[in-house]
Amino acid sequence: MGGAETINPIAGRIEAHLSTYLGPRTGRVAIRTFCLKALGRGPETLTLTDVPALQQALRPMLRTFIGRAQCEVVLEEIGRELGF
Repeated sequence: MGGAETINPIAGRIEAHLSTYLGPRTGRVAIRTFCLKALGRGPETLTLTDVPALQQALRPMLRTFIGRAQCEVVLEEIGRELGF
């Protein structure tokens, strides 16, 4: 890891879940890409109120990479961990 980027704790927890299934680099890229796509800003600004929109944005990609059933499990785990 390099750079002066501050890791947002919410983004970090989501990234950890994604990394389990996608690998650390892809998990990191996914959280950045889909925060920008769904929210129009980087993961360093992620708040709890942003999580449902981020989950919706991640769903198609996760279905492609890990399948429909596992995708729903991962998104449910993320939601449960973050209080949804």
